[in-house]
Amino acid sequence: MKKLILTILTGLLICTSCKKDSDKKPNTSSRVVRYELTGNFTGTLFVAYTTANGGTSNDEVTSLPWTKEVTYSNTLTASNFVIVGNGGVPGQKVTVLIKRGGNQVGPPLVVTANSSGAFSEGAPPIVF
Repeated sequence: MKKLILTILTGLLICTSCKKDSDKKPNTSSRVVRYELTGNFTGTLFVAYTTANGGTSNDEVTSLPWTKEVTYSNTLTASNFVIVGNGGVPGQKVTVLIKRGGNQVGPPLVVTANSSGAFSEGAPPIVF
């Protein structure tokens, strides 16, 4: 009986003592966020995003692909990103990819121009 208990305990220790590398989770403590836009939209594009210190910046996107990287201050609790387009062709698309600390945050946001060739869409906020 003693040998059986020792064998079971030894087996449990062997099975639980090794940690796999795949257990690593993405770095959610990073405050570096990268916004990436790609697509075939030919109209006028504007983005609005939270700046490093908590303000808002409105930038015109003159061509795709487009990227913006922001290192947020420790006092910020969240960041937002909105994309607006007009003057495009119905069905044209823009894909928004957001990365935090080099890791993708959520699924890509695919925005499609409506019958007027326009759109307005906000990405889910990133909470720090």
